[in-house]
Amino acid sequence: MAELRRPFLIAAFVLSVLVVLIEVGTALPTILSNFIHIGSPPGLGIPYLVLVDGVLAYTLGLMVVSLVVPERVIGRLQGCVTLIVSIVVLIGSITLVFVAITLLLLMIGLLASFFGAAIYFAVFADFPRDAAALILGTLLTLKVVMAACLVLAHQRFLQNIGLVILVILSLVLNIVIAFLHDLLPGFLTSITDAVAAIIVAIVAIIWSILLLIGAVIAVLRVIRPPQPIGKQDEAVSL
Repeated sequence: MAELRRPFLIAAFVLSVLVVLIEVGTALPTILSNFIHIGSPPGLGIPYLVLVDGVLAYTLGLMVVSLVVPERVIGRLQGCVTLIVSIVVLIGSITLVFVAITLLLLMIGLLASFFGAAIYFAVFADFPRDAAALILGTLLTLKVVMAACLVLAHQRFLQNIGLVILVILSLVLNIVIAFLHDLLPGFLTSITDAVAAIIVAIVAIIWSILLLIGAVIAVLRVIRPPQPIGKQDEAVSL
């Protein structure tokens, strides 16, 4: 079996962190600024992607840390850290989904009234589609390269169902946001962007619950007292 190609794994982790930085509005590093200029992402859909891509970056970070930290230490700490991360993501996702729903209902309510429509067009109608498309295209490219780096690092990553699903979710949500941005006329893009944000937040809620369940099981295994030798022998005989 081929050995793990560490540079590709590290490259995948660096790309995942870069994706998160772009989604939260941090400018690209200076080394890339000469080739492409990206400002803060508009709307809610793109920033909400950090709820999923942040978990992906955390997962890859654990893999990179395991290269230098003994496995027994990682095994004891991973469950506790993942428990905290999953709770934070779950609470954040629930909060943000209500924020997006509130904004969506507000925009629909404004459009449904005569005077409110004027307010909507003044505040929400001018959604920067081109800037959003540039950011989404850059994110999609980085995510595809990241996935390729994982495969190049070791083919056994394809057997990690959780990791594969998380990468696919990241790519699909990226495409869903781009699709919704172009679905309706430009002045309605703020509404479809809020819908995209709700979809991303719901996916993050579901994933964080699954992550929380797995983390609780891992923590219970760590804190469970060792079984007495007599009982172990009795269990074996049974």
